[in-house]
Amino acid sequence: MSEFERWESRYAVPDYIFGKEPSEFLASCKGLLPAQGKALAIADGEGRNGVWLAEQGLDVVSLEFSPVAQAKARILAKERGVSVTFDTADVHQWNYPDGTFDVVIDIFTQFSSPDDRAKNGKV
Repeated sequence: MSEFERWESRYAVPDYIFGKEPSEFLASCKGLLPAQGKALAIADGEGRNGVWLAEQGLDVVSLEFSPVAQAKARILAKERGVSVTFDTADVHQWNYPDGTFDVVIDIFTQFSSPDDRAKNGKV
């Protein structure tokens, strides 16, 4: 089973596998966030972190390679009444623009294999 298939299968359940609230670490950093600006949520899964950042007043791009997860993230954003830009792409292949984001979060991407990290010089 590929990494993509593994995550698609994992997200293909009715519940939000990590819940709907932001990661505890991210929430603890609330005081460090700017009052406005652009945020990138890398490997955002079902959107709990990206949606929360949007609730804090940030203009958010939620990057995730699982269409199943992003469908759930869209539902969560709608439930919470926030706008998020969803980009379905592999975090290892996405073209990260320089100087675009005021906040970048990267929660749980330590699950990337050593081979995937090596492709981007991140070993």
